[in-house]
Amino acid sequence: MTQAVTTTSDLEPDQQPLRWDQHVALYEDVFEPLTQRFSLAAIEALAPEPRSRVLDSAAGTGGAALELARRGHQVTAIDASAAMVARTRERASAMGVVIEAQTMDGQSLSFPDASFDAALSVIGVILFPDAMRGLSEMRRVVRPGGRIALVTWTAPESYELVGELRAAALSVLGALPARPLPAQLRFREREDFQALFAAAGLPAAAISQVTAELDAPSPAWLSERLAFAPGMAALLEGFGPAKAEVIAAFRKRLEAQRGTGRISLAGCAYVASVTVAPR
Repeated sequence: MTQAVTTTSDLEPDQQPLRWDQHVALYEDVFEPLTQRFSLAAIEALAPEPRSRVLDSAAGTGGAALELARRGHQVTAIDASAAMVARTRERASAMGVVIEAQTMDGQSLSFPDASFDAALSVIGVILFPDAMRGLSEMRRVVRPGGRIALVTWTAPESYELVGELRAAALSVLGALPARPLPAQLRFREREDFQALFAAAGLPAAAISQVTAELDAPSPAWLSERLAFAPGMAALLEGFGPAKAEVIAAFRKRLEAQRGTGRISLAGCAYVASVTVAPR
């Protein structure tokens, strides 16, 4: 059977590595502090033995990989964005830890079978055009008896950042255009997330829900940095000439509800972990 070829035009902004190259600094400053809380939960679920060989697939700016290296593990971090990989190397050097960071497609890993003791991906593999293939590749490179942990978004209605932005846009535009479900929400339901593990040839995963908060110094600070990821940048551009007005309304809503100082906006994710069965 001939497989359809995925082109860039078929992909969402968050699925295009070159677009991520343009968001490294903002992502690290604004969003990694939120995802890092999910990373810590994933690392605890992974529970790697001391000095484990750990792969971080779609590592972004390296939050999880840096924490694993700080704990003494032998860490390899891969990402399809060359700029993200470069930033991970910079941060590892500044921290005085060793990370092997490589630019690589997580859907086609270049590592031999069973070359890691554990692997994780924090809101990374779930964005891949072929998430099942990405998870299957993690299974392939982790030895039997090793562990895999995966994080995906859930309960989008509880994601306060997007909820507040949508409410602001609605107040300005009067109505919002219908949009298809983004790829990052494909596995928001527990059964769909569990089905991903089954499709990748893995046993049933232990899944827990984790709530974390995006902290910002102020609504004004956050409003100036909303384009922290390709998808967010595209969403803002989709407001057209009303973009600045929507952002101003977003800031005004947050200031009215939470004041002009430090704010926290909640988000929920599933953290799943599984042991790789013998082949």
